[in-house]
Amino acid sequence: METNKAVSDLLFSSLQSRWEKYNQELARCQEMFSEEAVHDLRVATRRLLALLDLIGILYPNARTQDTLLSLKDQLDSYDDLRDTQVMLLEINQRLEEFPTLTNFQKFIAKREKRLLKAAAKNVKSYKLNVLSKRINAILKLIQRPKKDPSLLRKNLSQTIDDVYASVLKRFRRIDPNIPPTIHRLRVRFKKFRYMVECIYPLIPDFPETNLRNMHDYQTLMGNIQDIEVLLSTLNTFAAKKNGHALNPVVESYQNQHTRTIQAYIERKDELSLFWRSSPKQPFPWEKQPLEVTPSTKKSRRKAKAIALQADKETRPETNINPMIEEQNASTS
Repeated sequence: METNKAVSDLLFSSLQSRWEKYNQELARCQEMFSEEAVHDLRVATRRLLALLDLIGILYPNARTQDTLLSLKDQLDSYDDLRDTQVMLLEINQRLEEFPTLTNFQKFIAKREKRLLKAAAKNVKSYKLNVLSKRINAILKLIQRPKKDPSLLRKNLSQTIDDVYASVLKRFRRIDPNIPPTIHRLRVRFKKFRYMVECIYPLIPDFPETNLRNMHDYQTLMGNIQDIEVLLSTLNTFAAKKNGHALNPVVESYQNQHTRTIQAYIERKDELSLFWRSSPKQPFPWEKQPLEVTPSTKKSRRKAKAIALQADKETRPETNINPMIEEQNASTS
């Protein structure tokens, strides 16, 4: 890691730019509410949250908790809308193959309309006076000299190591037969990913390709969650509407769900490429490149083929429609 001054300077400039970006996206969303504007606001909010979370650990006196809660409440208010839009996009792509989805499509479209109306009203009610005062107070705190010049650098390294350790803990608990174990890993990995995005300029020789690779890794898990939500909603709808005609559709999505899990499992060990396994270990990019054996190449080709097959039948979290993230983006 770089010097204490470099760390504080990066945190200060990052908070300034992310707060400004959040303000811009909120203003755009309030002026002209749209799916794209909501997506961009969600992404800006997620990145601001990750930075504030990191600052709150490094600067205990920053009192970031209230700010985090306010932003998290805003972000959570769009979860149902995001899930509904992902489902609607997927259903529209499958209507020709499964005409029996028509009534379900109308049901989801009606839900989207209702959620969009509520979200548009909600976003116009946001006032930034209190948040702005809190952010300015945090910026002033970051500018103050630290008593121990090495403490900030040490705490920054330890924080990312701790978050990654919690990712590994959830990773070891993955069970392909219990999809929620993958979702819990995704939630923790998302926090790690956004924190790394905050501080990677301070990490010597950090490969910037890892930023995209982490996004893609998160998307693999997000694809699973998207189908989980769709299947749950579809099953509930079919049960209420006595929708036996939807059984072939449900079976198709169940098979697709299995394939998306398999696609992730084939590539799950890529997690080890993104950070060191412990503070005493070197970073993966500091190690000598491993020899790529024929069996490794075969495994990668197989994983790619599975992912491509799954992609044909499901919309990735962000790749096909960049207006809807994780969110994984995020977001979510």
